[in-house]
Amino acid sequence: CRPPPPLSPHLIPSRFRMAVTVTLAATLSLLGPRVRPSRRRAAVASSSATGELRGLLQMARLKNVPMGAALVAFGAYGARHAPPRPPTMVASQLVLGVATTTIVTTGSMLINDYHDWRGGVDTAETKPGRPLVTGEVRPETVKLVLKWGYALHLTLLCLVEPAALRLLVLANTLLTYLYSVHLKPVTGVKNAVCAGIISMALGLGAVARAAGDGLHPLRAVWRP
Repeated sequence: CRPPPPLSPHLIPSRFRMAVTVTLAATLSLLGPRVRPSRRRAAVASSSATGELRGLLQMARLKNVPMGAALVAFGAYGARHAPPRPPTMVASQLVLGVATTTIVTTGSMLINDYHDWRGGVDTAETKPGRPLVTGEVRPETVKLVLKWGYALHLTLLCLVEPAALRLLVLANTLLTYLYSVHLKPVTGVKNAVCAGIISMALGLGAVARAAGDGLHPLRAVWRP
């Protein structure tokens, strides 16, 4: 039998181009629409920032904020029979009291999770859903939020009047920090500290509402 005729040199380039075209078309159809590298990087960054924000809100445990605000309000209600301060001053100091209490409450939650993660208490085996354990939130982000949060807290603290109320807010802040970092593992002591923090929130509302020097308005809500 005769061997097949040799291919024409003019046909080889055209067939090669056709094969390359078909291969590229199939590959592009599998990859989907083309995305520019810059847009892809922006999408990843946006997703990461959104995930960190969601993780920070989870760590802050915002469900505790209404309870802290209610304690301040209850303290003010408990001092309703004491001589009141001017209404505008009462309103401004109560708003400052709720704001500082909210910062301290949410900040203590972030501090608690950060130290539990750093100390090896929260791991993939013990707390697999915690944002720091899963990597959803970076430790650097937690420290940055705490730095600016407490900077705002100190700024608001300068607006608190009288000085006795300012010292009460500062004592509550320091006690909350000590509890979150050092005193939480100590049985018995942590319960007493928690009770002190709650009573301080009540006292804050009383001092913000009632007129008087020093901590005398606390007698309206603190009785032996």
